[in-house]
Amino acid sequence: MIHRPPDQVESPPEQLRLLQVCNVGEITGGTAACAWSITRSLPMCEHHIAFLSKISDETRTAFAHCRLYEWSHVTGAAVADCNADVVILHNTPASRWNAPLGVPTIRYVHSLSPPGDEDVRWYCSHWLAAQCGESRGTVVWQGVPRPLRLNDVDREQRTQLIIGRLCTPQLRKWPRTLTGFYRRLSDDFADIKWEFVGCPASLQSELHTACRGRTQFFAPCWKQRRHLWNWDALLYHHPTLTESFGRTAAEAMRAGCLPIVDARRVQ
Repeated sequence: MIHRPPDQVESPPEQLRLLQVCNVGEITGGTAACAWSITRSLPMCEHHIAFLSKISDETRTAFAHCRLYEWSHVTGAAVADCNADVVILHNTPASRWNAPLGVPTIRYVHSLSPPGDEDVRWYCSHWLAAQCGESRGTVVWQGVPRPLRLNDVDREQRTQLIIGRLCTPQLRKWPRTLTGFYRRLSDDFADIKWEFVGCPASLQSELHTACRGRTQFFAPCWKQRRHLWNWDALLYHHPTLTESFGRTAAEAMRAGCLPIVDARRVQ
């Protein structure tokens, strides 16, 4: 061991200050979940998260290890106030930020969007990069943690299959055509129980009837991913909307739950 005089002791390197910007202050959304994963994947950084809408209490709890901000717009002055070294914009539209921001700026693209004035552009999947005309674009996959585990469930201790659907509570993610889809499945598979996380209240009665009453509904929140440990399969069908990254499917696999999704041709 080398002992140096006090005036020669090397000071520890300064932490990199990483600022991430999310449009919606809800941890249940895909982009905020991605930002959360980045904070856990880079523990050596000092993490700052700015939301362009009101931050929910659940989101504040999930990001308790970070500095949080509520902004209406992303400006160079606001970034300077954070003393950030790097900025990651999660799907932030061009109308919500003013370039340049004064530090290296990464645009993490989670859905179809036109290019902006960012320094670097990341895509969440090869499929999305191709859809944006960037077949060789830089793809950065999200780190996906294991969901919080339920201690009182065991798939092997029951005989009835449980198949779930977990999705953000946006009406466009829950089309009314789902009732006919689940009615056919329920008629063909009379022993299956169907559970739904995030289903809008306006659709619950119809789905309950379509599934012959073998349903259970759960309000959307961060901890509801724990049901993936109990479900035998995660089923995600949408007749028109193709997801750009299957984060929930990856979470299901980490919990030993079989993901079943639409077999859709990649354009």
